[in-house]
Amino acid sequence: MVEQPPSSKRSTRALSIVLIAMFLVLVGGLFRMQILEGSSYKAQAEENRERVIINKASRGIIYDRNGGLLVQNEPSYSVVVSPADLAGFDCVTRHFVTNTVFIKLAEIVDASNVVAVLPDELPKEKEGEVANRLSVLFDVPADTLRGPLRQTMEANPASKNLFVIRKDIADDVAKRVSAELKNLPGIYVYNELEYNFLTRFDKCLRPVTVKRGVKYDQVQQVEVARADIPGVSVMPEPVRQYKEKELFGHLLGYVGPISREEYERNLDADIYEPDDKVGQTGIEAGLEEELRGKKGMSSVVVNSKEQIVTTIASQAPITGNNVTLTLDTELQKKVTIALQDGLTKAKVKGGVAIVMRVDNGQVLSMVSLPSYDDNLFAGGISQTDFDRLNTDETLPMFNRAIGGAYPPGSTYKMITASAALQEGVVTPSTQYLCPGYIEVPYTWSEQTRNPFRDWRQQGHGKLNIVQALTVSSDVFFYIVSGPRQEDRRIKKEDGTEDIVWTRYYTPGAKKPTEFDGLGIDKLSKYANAFGLGRKTGIELPGEVSGVSPDPYWKVEAFPGNQWSLGDTLVTAIGQGYNLMTPLQLVNVTAAVANGGTLYRPQTVLKVSDWAGNTVKDFQPKVLGQVPVSPENLALVRQGMRNAVTAENGTAHNRITIKSIPIAGKTGTAEIGDVIGIKDGKEVRKSHAWFTAFAPFDKPEIAVVVLLDGGEESLEGSTFAVPVTDAILKAYFKVDK
Repeated sequence: MVEQPPSSKRSTRALSIVLIAMFLVLVGGLFRMQILEGSSYKAQAEENRERVIINKASRGIIYDRNGGLLVQNEPSYSVVVSPADLAGFDCVTRHFVTNTVFIKLAEIVDASNVVAVLPDELPKEKEGEVANRLSVLFDVPADTLRGPLRQTMEANPASKNLFVIRKDIADDVAKRVSAELKNLPGIYVYNELEYNFLTRFDKCLRPVTVKRGVKYDQVQQVEVARADIPGVSVMPEPVRQYKEKELFGHLLGYVGPISREEYERNLDADIYEPDDKVGQTGIEAGLEEELRGKKGMSSVVVNSKEQIVTTIASQAPITGNNVTLTLDTELQKKVTIALQDGLTKAKVKGGVAIVMRVDNGQVLSMVSLPSYDDNLFAGGISQTDFDRLNTDETLPMFNRAIGGAYPPGSTYKMITASAALQEGVVTPSTQYLCPGYIEVPYTWSEQTRNPFRDWRQQGHGKLNIVQALTVSSDVFFYIVSGPRQEDRRIKKEDGTEDIVWTRYYTPGAKKPTEFDGLGIDKLSKYANAFGLGRKTGIELPGEVSGVSPDPYWKVEAFPGNQWSLGDTLVTAIGQGYNLMTPLQLVNVTAAVANGGTLYRPQTVLKVSDWAGNTVKDFQPKVLGQVPVSPENLALVRQGMRNAVTAENGTAHNRITIKSIPIAGKTGTAEIGDVIGIKDGKEVRKSHAWFTAFAPFDKPEIAVVVLLDGGEESLEGSTFAVPVTDAILKAYFKVDK
């Protein structure tokens, strides 16, 4: 064995001594930290905790076509609770041991009470009984509870989620309900803050917003009381402000708390938080994806006072995109004034007016009255305001422009005339006699006849199609729509059969005249080509399809009830099962005016980012070309022009603007039961319509006006035309 030199032995011994010394120092340090000072470090560790803070994105701004501000964000404060630090709450079981924090917090921020339902605990057979008992406790009509309760139960029959029935409950009422809970299965009473926490809670480390729109003095009180309300903090959160209030109520819509169902539906995408606000109606809902922005997130360490000690990591939120609309604020104001004046004169409460560009489908103005102020919902609507809006019989929250489907009356004759000309049923020179009415015999009896009357009792005499549009003859369009088809067969003595075709009698005639018109199949083909029976695709939610009736539709809607000849005749004049939205009608008018191009109505001009860069440019979208020749559409337009200029035109002397050539079509759409007799004719409830385009020689805009008749009988020429006249003056800036 080779012996190490003395110098090597000394080096090894020195290194060993150093290592032993370092080990002793380390052990000593650990002993001091864990044993001697362990309690001190433990206290510090308990005071410093890691948090995940969601940095919510500011919602995008909304402008009108001229850059006018319509919607912006205003500074506001919200009270936020961190579940992991909330005294009396078990994060794992999601149950309260005590709710003292919320009781103390409620004294500061003036929180009210909420009565909620847990659907899976309320038997269906008990719904009515529970609603009735609650109505007595709340001292409100039972219907105001039955409706919301029924809708909640039908939509969520086995849900374990809570749903609010009534909020802003006074303490004494809350106590009365609490005392009756044994008789109210599935019903719970909560402090407003506790309810918000339970319905928005998601994860222990994610803060929950329990109160929005907190006043500044309350913010200060929360800060002072932080030691007594662990887990509670205040965060800035902007609130939407709608600058023009009721003027754009239906169009802009509003934001509100996200539903549990919508949150869970988007859970995988991690788009929302349980306490987020999302668009509920109007543009706010239709362009939710563009407006909402993208949330950020920060990992921070906070002390026992919820003060941030250090930030571990941070991702900034991305502000939502801004939206520029096609709407013109100044025009919207004038259209609203004109429509309100028309409603006042007609003594009715509801109506619609729309102005649209005929060359691209851009909506310049859309007014549905009555309207409502979106700001009521911005910070969370009160129960009082909610009840007022929902019990108002005039339906202020109902957008009649896209959600109301009405019989179009004689405005539909634009379609019937287009179809009759294109199918060769009539030519420009074809004439039919309009004697005031025709009679159509029943299949089983030639002597039993059904009268189809004109709106003008004495009739209009002989008419061609342009004249028929001018005076809006019902009889003329009955005749051009009635099809030549087999009605029945008669057996003769020799065993052969004679075919009896569909026919009609004029007053005093002994022999019938056979129909040789369009029939429902051809008529409905053109109606569908003009966009009826389907949604237009406008960016606003809540649009309905209306009804473009045909035999197949009727069999589905009324099983066992076959389509009849009478159904075809009344369809041709815009009655019967016909239902059309005002938006669909203005789109039909625009297509007639522009030569047959059907555009998708458009309310959004562009989407841009915070720096003003265009993210998405909304170009006009063509839905289709109506299968009607330019020559035939020109004849329809001429009939509409004559309706305004000819002495016997239905809009003559009602349009007072002379410097701009106007063309239009009136409509009086009967609904419901007979309400009286006038000039020997039954009078029914009716809506007043007028649709127009201008200028006649170079069409620029289309306008539609509807006055919702309700319990009245309104004529389009008397009530809707003057409103359109005022709108046209406003658009073309004509004072007289």
